[in-house]
Formats: sequence, C-alpha cells, structure tokens
Amino acid sequence: MSVEVTTGVGDARVHRCGCCEGLDIRTPVEVYNRPGLSAIAYRAGTHAGFKRTMLARLSGARRPARDGLNTRDDDDAAIALLDAWATVADVLTFYQERIANESYLRTATERLSMLHLARLIGYEVAPGVAAETHLAFTLETAAGAPHTAVVPIGTKVQSLPGQDERPQMFETVEWIEARVEWNDLKPRTSAATAPAFRDTHTCLKGVTANLRPGDPLLIVSRARETDSTSEQWEFRRVAAVEPDIAADRTRVSWRNPLGSLQPRMVSPTAPSEVYALRTRASLFGHSAPSWTDLPVSMRVGEIDPADRESVIPGSYAGRNDAWADAPFAPGTGVLNLDAVYPEIVAGSWIVLASPAYTELYRVANATEESRADFAIAAKTTRLAISGENIEQFTPRSASVYARSERLEVAEYPIMDDVAGVSVTLDGVFEGLKKGQVLLVSGTTAEGFPTAEAATLAAVPESIAGVTELRFVDPLRETYRRDTVSIRANVARATHGETIREVLGSGDASVTYQRFRLRDAPLTHVGAPTTTGMASTLEVWVNDLLWHGVPALYGCGPHDRVYTARMDDNGKTTVTFGDGVMGARLPTGQENVRAVYRKGVGLDGTVRADQLTLLMTRPLGVRSVSNPLRASGAQNPQSRDEARQNAPTTVLTLGRIVSLQDYADFARAFAGIARALATWTWDGQTRGVFLTVAGPRGADVAAGGGLLTNLVAAIRGATSDPHQPLTVQTYMPRYFQLDARVKTAPEYLPERVLAAVEAALRAHFGFEQRVFGQSVALSEVIAVLQSTPGVEAVDVNALYRTGDSAVPNHILSAALPEAGATGTLEPAELLTLSTGPIDLGVML
Repeated sequence: MSVEVTTGVGDARVHRCGCCEGLDIRTPVEVYNRPGLSAIAYRAGTHAGFKRTMLARLSGARRPARDGLNTRDDDDAAIALLDAWATVADVLTFYQERIANESYLRTATERLSMLHLARLIGYEVAPGVAAETHLAFTLETAAGAPHTAVVPIGTKVQSLPGQDERPQMFETVEWIEARVEWNDLKPRTSAATAPAFRDTHTCLKGVTANLRPGDPLLIVSRARETDSTSEQWEFRRVAAVEPDIAADRTRVSWRNPLGSLQPRMVSPTAPSEVYALRTRASLFGHSAPSWTDLPVSMRVGEIDPADRESVIPGSYAGRNDAWADAPFAPGTGVLNLDAVYPEIVAGSWIVLASPAYTELYRVANATEESRADFAIAAKTTRLAISGENIEQFTPRSASVYARSERLEVAEYPIMDDVAGVSVTLDGVFEGLKKGQVLLVSGTTAEGFPTAEAATLAAVPESIAGVTELRFVDPLRETYRRDTVSIRANVARATHGETIREVLGSGDASVTYQRFRLRDAPLTHVGAPTTTGMASTLEVWVNDLLWHGVPALYGCGPHDRVYTARMDDNGKTTVTFGDGVMGARLPTGQENVRAVYRKGVGLDGTVRADQLTLLMTRPLGVRSVSNPLRASGAQNPQSRDEARQNAPTTVLTLGRIVSLQDYADFARAFAGIARALATWTWDGQTRGVFLTVAGPRGADVAAGGGLLTNLVAAIRGATSDPHQPLTVQTYMPRYFQLDARVKTAPEYLPERVLAAVEAALRAHFGFEQRVFGQSVALSEVIAVLQSTPGVEAVDVNALYRTGDSAVPNHILSAALPEAGATGTLEPAELLTLSTGPIDLGVML
C-alpha cells in the first residue's frame, strides 16, 4: 500500500518516526494475492480509506484553492459530500471485488458464474441424471384373463410416497411381452436323489416297494442306457428295508458301497434308475447231468450190429468241451432259460451272475422255444440279448435275475442355497430369451432380504420337467432356497414424466430462433457417453425430427440441428441455426413441437417396492413393483462439483491415456461422485482398478446400468482397449468414538454438544473424505477443540464399528488390493458412523 503523509499546512515530508504525522493517503490500496487462495482481494479501498484519503488531499500544498476549507467536521456540507463519494466508492469496489472473484474458477461463489466459466472451455454443468430401476409386472390370473400382455414404452408408474416425500413418476423405456407363468418363477425345492458313488442306500417313493432283505437290486445310469459297454451300473442285494410312513418313502440299504458310478450323478438331467429284479431263473442246461456221468452209449456210441468193426456215435459224442459246464462262445447273443417266463419282456434288463462274475444285459427280444439238449428237453424262454463278456458264464453256473421293475426314487428337499451362475426351476417355462433381465429376490443366508438383477446368458433348456437358467454373471448374493422368487415380466424404467408441447411457430426470417421449454427440469438419462448421460428431448419441425448438437459451430446451412442449454434456474432454451451454422426454421404455424420428459435428481431414488401405483394399466396387468431400489441418479451439478470437474475437459480431451485420466473421466461421469484409479496386481497381470462411489455415498451396483455405461464409455475413450480394467463400487467403512468435552460457563452444554456432533459429521462425512484416507486421533481432537464453547476435550475411545472400544491413535482405510482368494478388493472410505455418537460433558 502506497502512503503519502501530509502535515495539513504544507507539503513537507515528515520524519519516518511518525511523531509529526497528520492525515495519510490510504487509497488506492496496492493489492497482492498469493496463489491458491479460495477468494481474492481486489478492492481499491473501503469507505474509511477513501474518506481519509480525500481529507488528506484537501490539505496538500499543491491544491492552494482549498486552503480556506479549514473544518473537518462531518456536518459540514463539503465534508458530507466527500463522505457520500466515499460511500459510492465503497459500494463500487465491493461489487468490483465480487465480480473479480466470479471471474475465476477457484474463487467463483455463484453457480451461474461456474456455468459461464465452464462454457468457455466447452464444458456444460451437468443438469442431473434421472434414476433408473427395473419394474416387475404381475399379470391377472383369474379365469378368462389373457395369458399374455404387452407393456408398451412409456407405461407410467408412480411411487407411494413416505413421510415428507413427494410422489415420483417413472416410465418404462422398453416394451415387453409379459406372461402369466412368468409372474413368479420358483427354484426347484425337491428332487429325486438317485444313488451315486459310495452310496449304501437309497429312498424309494411310497411304502409298498415289495422288497425284502436278500432281493436283488439293480442301479443303472443313463450312460448305460445308450452304451452297452458302459460300466456305470451296479448289482446289489437288499440288506434292509425301512418304511417311513410319515414321509411316504422306503429306505432301502445294501452292504457294499456303490463303486462304479463316477463321477457323482446328481444332475436332474442325468440320473440313475433303480430296478427290482423280480424273477430268478436258470439257463437251460443248468440241471444237465455231468457229461462223464452219461452212459457210454451217449458219450461214445454203440457197436454197429451190421458191422461189428464200426461204432455208431453217441448222441453227445465229442461234446465234452461243449457241455453245460463249458463257457459260451464270445459274441453269443441268444440264451435259453430253464422254463417259460412270460413276464420277461423285450427292453427289460437281466443280470447274469456266477460266483466269479456278474454282468448286465438288455433283452432285445423274448420268445418261447422248445429245446432239447444236454440229455434233457423242455419248453423255454428264448432271449435275444445285447451286452458283453458272455464268455464269462456257463449254462450250469449262471443265475439269471430278470423281470426288471423300475422303482421310483423318492424326492428329497433341496437344502442347498441358491447361488452362482445357474438356477433350476421346477417346471417348464418357454419363451425366455438370451439377454432377458430377471429379478431375483429372497433372503440371504445371513437373514437379510435383498434383490438383484440377473441377465440370461442363453435360452434356457427344459429337460425332464425342469428348466435351467444360466446367467451372464454369478449372483452377487447367496439366497435361502425357500425364499427365492424370480420375476421375468421385467421392464427397465427411468424417472421422469413425458411432456408433449408445442414450442411455437417457425420464422425463416429470424436467425438463431429460440424457444424455452415450459416444464423443468429436463430429464437426462444414463448413457455410455463421455458425460454419462443423454437428453430425452426430441424436437420435431413439420413432423421431421431435428437433432441436438453441443454447438452450432461446424454445422452446415442445411443441417436440421439445434442446441439445448439449461440456465441456472433449470429452464432449457432450444436454439436453432442462422442458415450458415445450422438451418433456419421453416416458416409455419405452430410447426415446432417438443417431446421430452421432466424429472431428475436424487428425489427419484425410491426405495424397493415403492413404485406400486399403475398410472397407465395395460390390458391384463394386475400390479407392479420395483424389487430393486432406484439408482444412478444425480442432482444437477453443484458449484463445487462443477469447479472440480470442469478442468477434466481439457485434461483428458475425451481420451484416457494416463492412470489419472481413468479417475478424472469417471469422476466427471454422471452418477459418479468419487473415483480412484490404481495399478493393481490380480495374481496374473497388472491392470487398472477403478473404485467408484455414487452421490452421497451410494453404491454403484454391479451389473446396473450406471456401471455398465461407465465401463462402455471408458472402453470407448481409452487409448489402449486391451488394458485390463476392473471397476467396482467402494467398500464403506465406519468408525465410532467416545468423547467428553468441557464447555465454557457462558454456553449451554446441550447446544455445544449439538454443535460438536454437527462439526464431526461435517468433517468426517462422505463429502469431505477420500478413498484410503485414515482418521487420526489428533484430527478428531482438533475438530472437537475448534468448536465454539469447548474448553477441553477427552477422547476415551476411537475405533472402527464392530471393533473393541479402545483409544486408537489412527484408523487406517485400505486401498485396492488382492484378497486372500485372489479376488480384488476395492478401496475403503472411512466415515463417521451414522448411528448415535457417545458424546458427553465432563463432570
């Protein structure tokens, strides 16, 4: 500050000691502002300085004409005039300083200033984004109701407001064909558990299986049904039969565990079948006399009476190696039983068993046949069989177990939780498509109700009366099976209500013709763009759709384009071209109309099951709900958010090159409030790990529209599309404290405690913390001590929620790292617990 000192009677300079100092000149003030200030000084002076300077200049020797003005009293007219001008200068310099502060990004305090400053670098302050969710429609099931219904785009659903809430309107943004059977799909809760490897028992349906200990039992896999060489079958003897009348089933056990059914066949599409072999038989020839016991005349022969030197061969001469004790020839496909067994039919199973070997065969044909051999004759059942290793048996040694009767295996409750990439439904459900979104809800294994969206990876397959759903990604939660509900009549919906408005009449003689939309705010929805949003505005001129552009610069004279800019009050103005940059509007009567939606911001983040009021009811639709909380919303960008994000326009220029660019790009994306990019090793390769958080600490749901759009936008903007990228929502962590404060005598203790809590929540809230930021005991004490009315502080405990209440000196928050199982863990954000704080006054 430059100061000129006068004595009031002359212009002689006084000594630096100031003992003879009179009035001094205080204005204009020399201004200096160091870098990094949040507000700059720009005033040339204040009222007191201006008045003092003017009074000092009245006494200057260079102004002799005013020597006669000897008074300095405020009630003098001349002095009053100087005072008035000092007031004028004070007001002017005050506003001059305000204007100067509003001219810089760091110091501007008005959102309108931020809006105009941002536009200088091509950045538009974000107008806010509408929330989105999935709606589950339920169709009428009454007699005569249609089995299908079409839910068109624009179906309106309103929320049921809670205390101090306003109803919010949502509209579907996709049409679906809904079906009655898709109202509520249930996972399979019971299944027939076929015997498998190492089992020693099975349960059969009913209590009249007609089995007794010692009865033969056959277990055959589906593989053996089609492959006669498959060894996936077992032959056992029943050891015990235990009827369970209450459960309507019979437990049948055997001694030796099953040893050939590998791998375990628990899939409902490939079970084992259980058969009782009701008939035991022998092969023809089993009772034949030993060949050596036959008369010589039959084994060798008799002397020919006509020629005493020749022998007539016996009936079984030379059969010593082909008698009933000889094995069958390899490939033999026909067997004769020892009697007629009409109950043995084609397609059934038989088991040949000898003391040394057992084999399974399929009956291809069964007929009656008279047979004479082995010195016996009988009427038999002739079986044509398929199988292998028939040479292991002889007619005498083999026992035949036949007349296979299929026994139905009892169903057991499936106790496994629902998790992973697939769910098996109890029933056949046709029409489900690849890419269709389903809503899965239920109670988690820990007992908390929740829901999530799952996308079908393929058209479901229906086999054996069940349908298997396979998802693109595994379910995030593990659900108790008996609580799971899967809704398939699902349509995506976003916050906002459609408005159809005639903007006015076009005039070809007017350049840059403008119209203002009647309703506000204009809805923007999430999209995979660099900003993360897209406008819902459609402008039609003479029934032709014109297209919105960021700026008219660069557009041709015949391009049907317009710009839409929102002012600080949320009103949107549509501007058309001048015939050089963008086409002019054609002249017409009310030929300019707009279709858009209004509604945006965090008010649309309705809770789960709050969207229940059908404002437009498609035929056949009974009700609607939103099992998922609406997400992805963001309020119009605030002043401070615009101050932070506007520079990213020139930092990234829409491209991602460096690691910091990932975080900057994500932070400027609509619906993202915090972003941290780190290099993270996943055990195999190094990649970019992006931790994000929504406004006010909201989760960014995996598989949701916001995260999907963000990943797609990053992929489109990155310079290396092959760079490994993982994006996850952050891990919220909370801490608590136990503190006592001493209040000053002149303050009310309850008001001091309220101020202390407010200061803590402001300092340690989501808006003030960053990922991985620790909380120090000294920081907590500083916040407490700086609260007006606090004289002393005693912090008894500082600890993470869920830990022991001890006075930790520092609480750390983790940055992204690989977990114990190799999975990547996101960054933590440590904030003050939302629950009560243990604060008190020192006694």
